[in-house]
Amino acid sequence: MPSKAYKNFRVNIIDAKRLAESHNELTPNHQGRRALGHITRSGITMLCASWEVYVENLLVESTKYIVENIEHPNELPDSVKLNLSQKIKESKHHFKPLELAGFGWRNSLVSYCSLETDALNSPKYSKLKKLYHDYIGMNDIIDIWNVDSQTIDDFVSIRGKIAHRGRSAPYVTIIQLNSYIDMIYNNCKYMDNEMCSYLHDLIGNTTQPWRRATI
Repeated sequence: MPSKAYKNFRVNIIDAKRLAESHNELTPNHQGRRALGHITRSGITMLCASWEVYVENLLVESTKYIVENIEHPNELPDSVKLNLSQKIKESKHHFKPLELAGFGWRNSLVSYCSLETDALNSPKYSKLKKLYHDYIGMNDIIDIWNVDSQTIDDFVSIRGKIAHRGRSAPYVTIIQLNSYIDMIYNNCKYMDNEMCSYLHDLIGNTTQPWRRATI
């Protein structure tokens, strides 16, 4: 089966799909707006929430997989070792370094990862690139996407305008909503499979961290 993050994503995206279906039922011939902007705006909001939760969960799940399959922090990618070292140095707790003893470094890395992903409020390319670089050593998250970064950023920006401007935000057509649903769904499936390969190559286990997604 695919990652837990992807299984959760497939459940979360149902709300966005149902909103699109509701719009289609109310406007079967796609003629006119018929004051249904609240449906498409809600669809974008739910879809972006699904995207955000997925990229956050996938990063935490991947970080856990890495630390559970290596014996020593020296085996971590260089960018991850540097990030963890900086976090410890910046801590105001004098005894923080002691938490790294034994396998304590595992809990520390996962904890830092969880805290940073929880603080993410705009799942755009630049922020995700840094997080995936700092916690799993990925050079560029775009390498596991099948869509360009600007498309993702434009989509997230639409959600931001809806959140801050409400009904004053640009109108979202049902065609746009359906297009974004397909884009996010396909990108997450692609991302899940590419992450599977990345982790498998990084750790070198004979078995993959999860099965590749087919739907």
